[in-house]
Amino acid sequence: MEIKKQEKQEKWDKWLIDSSHFTVFAQSSKWGDILGSEGQNIEKLLVLDGREVVAQAQVVYKKLFLGLKYAFCPKGPVIKDKDKEVEIINTLGKYLKDKKCVFVRMEPENNLESNDYKIIPSKDINPKSTLFLDLLKTEEEILKNMHHKTRYNIRLSDRKGIVIKQEKDLKKFFDLMQKTGQRDSFRLHNKKHYKEILKSDLSYEFNAYKDDKVIAVGVFIGFGDTFTYLYGASDYGNRNLMAPNLLQWEAIKFGKELGYKYYDFFGIAPLDENKKYNEKHQYAGVTRFKLGFGGEYKEDAGTADIILNNKKYLFYKFLRRMRRVF
Repeated sequence: MEIKKQEKQEKWDKWLIDSSHFTVFAQSSKWGDILGSEGQNIEKLLVLDGREVVAQAQVVYKKLFLGLKYAFCPKGPVIKDKDKEVEIINTLGKYLKDKKCVFVRMEPENNLESNDYKIIPSKDINPKSTLFLDLLKTEEEILKNMHHKTRYNIRLSDRKGIVIKQEKDLKKFFDLMQKTGQRDSFRLHNKKHYKEILKSDLSYEFNAYKDDKVIAVGVFIGFGDTFTYLYGASDYGNRNLMAPNLLQWEAIKFGKELGYKYYDFFGIAPLDENKKYNEKHQYAGVTRFKLGFGGEYKEDAGTADIILNNKKYLFYKFLRRMRRVF
């Protein structure tokens, strides 16, 4: 097997769409453009077995301290032939090792294996668990599969005069994101990241208004067969109006109208066999909300580090621990 770079965006995206179920936007060429516009170093890597592309990996090169670096492959690599997975990972590992990366952090759909490199679990960057709605179902079927309280809240919000508008307004979105982040104690990306996302034609923004005031916002990504709920925020003072419920429903209908097959809620807490989750999980609050809409549960393998230079990786981990102490 060998690695080649792909410069043609249409060919890159077509392979992704043809080779994956629940198409992942984080591996799309336009998402790479968003990251590149923020100054990040991106490469689109093809893994070829002869003349056949058996995997694709869009990687972001990240700088560490003391001149070290690693590669991050968000929601990837996307592997077409699972029987060749070990050789694919070995081939990617060799290429990235030659690029002087200490390790490569991947977010694969399935557990990875390699006979050349050690693989260890890492803290998740993007959520590994999510819910998908089947947008090929009728609106009536989708509503029927929701929890009765979610259906009630959608109707309540509509009766209370909440108006949903599709518009791109960075200030309205970011202002409410900041308030929600402070309230719920989660870290935001820098403003430029959101700006670049909203500039892309991958993205859609929905805002919920009560009179002239925005009380809920949502940003969505459309790619391949999947419409994804990426970011959301709401005004706690107007929580009784249930605007996020109506906003979600309007976005679901919009994704359906555009012809997407699936609606991805993007992140929930992992569920056990009884569909229960840890109430202390960082996604517990949004999990309660998202479960109300129904949907199919999907859990990927989670984030893993493929160690390309063991000594430097141990040194990196040691320095990370020291920085936490001091």
